[in-house]
Amino acid sequence: GATTGSGSFAMATSAGGGATVAFESIDGPPPQVFDRMVSVLDSESKLRNLSIVSREGGATYRVRSYLSAQVVRGKTVIAWVWDVYDNNQQRALRLSGEEPAGKAGRDAWAAADDLILRKIAQAGLSGLSSMVNGSPDAAPAPAPDRRGPAVASAEVAAPAQDAPGVAALSFSAQ
Repeated sequence: GATTGSGSFAMATSAGGGATVAFESIDGPPPQVFDRMVSVLDSESKLRNLSIVSREGGATYRVRSYLSAQVVRGKTVIAWVWDVYDNNQQRALRLSGEEPAGKAGRDAWAAADDLILRKIAQAGLSGLSSMVNGSPDAAPAPAPDRRGPAVASAEVAAPAQDAPGVAALSFSAQ
């Protein structure tokens, strides 16, 4: 069966002015993966000069993160979604993706090593940084239909001839 966990955390403020970001939650991973993800997010945010603040304080943007480990054709895939909300509690951005994590074992989460978590943090923080700094790389996707349940999705791009496993990163702004 799948192992799920939920938690919350606070990070120290890093250098930089302007917009601040607080991570409200990281839902899905077991505690050991959650703890490593917090550590990776902390180090990667400092490299980008993103100002991450405690979720207890005021922040320009708040992120709710979701991770899942799934087995697809005998291989583990870690799927992730970051919903970014502005200070009016309106979703400003959705970032999502999938990271292939190797051959499936008994515990799919065991494949979520530091390299996989770092790739997720880098992709998410790059998208977040683009939005915070006002330089989106692509036109926003149309707003999703508000009827029915919210569904997170990520598409895996067909790899180019010479490219090792390429995954698509989708951005959706509202």
